[in-house]
Amino acid sequence: MQVIYGVNAAYVLPALVSIYSLWKNASQPVDVTMYVDGITEQNQYAIQGVNETCGMSIQVKDFDGTGLENYVNSRFPTVSLLPLLLPSLVKEKCLFIDADTLVKGDVWELLSADLGGMPIGACIDMGQVTFLERRILNTRVSDVLRPARTRRKRKVYIDRLVGLGFVPRENYFNSGVLVMDCEAIRQCPAYTDLASIDKLRPFKEFPDQDRLNEFFADRWHRLPLKWNIRPGITRDVEKRKYKFRDISDELREQMRDATVDPKLWHFMGGKKPWIKRWRQFLRVRRAYQEYANTCLEFRNETGIRFGI
Repeated sequence: MQVIYGVNAAYVLPALVSIYSLWKNASQPVDVTMYVDGITEQNQYAIQGVNETCGMSIQVKDFDGTGLENYVNSRFPTVSLLPLLLPSLVKEKCLFIDADTLVKGDVWELLSADLGGMPIGACIDMGQVTFLERRILNTRVSDVLRPARTRRKRKVYIDRLVGLGFVPRENYFNSGVLVMDCEAIRQCPAYTDLASIDKLRPFKEFPDQDRLNEFFADRWHRLPLKWNIRPGITRDVEKRKYKFRDISDELREQMRDATVDPKLWHFMGGKKPWIKRWRQFLRVRRAYQEYANTCLEFRNETGIRFGI
């Protein structure tokens, strides 16, 4: 079994920090493959340095995004669609992890996870649990001040729901951490269409994630939430209970468990811990402080400077 990352040149160093944290917490050696779009000489030097100092091996492969060029942009580079291609690239079971993560648990818990007969395992996306109320039903002052803009945005949200075929809520998973049984996926009807540009076209907000959720609707195993949590989970549990008043008791318990025993921090969106403007949060936010501490350990062991 192997762990897989997919990055462009700008995300190689964050991926190396994530891999370093993964190795530090793994109970057994873990094979890592990194698909890189546009690798540079500096990237190669950094990867070689990590391999030599950590005593592990990262296998590097070029990412071929031929046919997916329409999804190249600053928010979603083509390599972000890698999970859609993995069933054609990997023979058996693998674990896909986003680069903007910090691993705190033993990934063998995921690599050996029983998926209950499902082809894919993932965690519920907490950002989508309140999607309908937050994006469509709520009325804001800006709706009155800019009604045309509000209509356009709501049309985008409704079009997304039409494309998915269901309301996200607890039926929707985040694609940042995926346990993929690639052999089982290849046996799914129409699996060759998973990365089809025609099937991707309706999804503009979260191309790979929405397409995966559409394809695997009601066919995914729910992994414990603590394996893919955003830094704001403690605030959600302690101060935003009203937002999650309608969630299931099981998910509420998983949220509490995630605050006590986080296994993987996922720095979703634009709030990346290595961006300098977030320096003020390092002392007050647990996840950012733990990332900063790991970056310091990474620098001391490998000689590669990264992070704040």
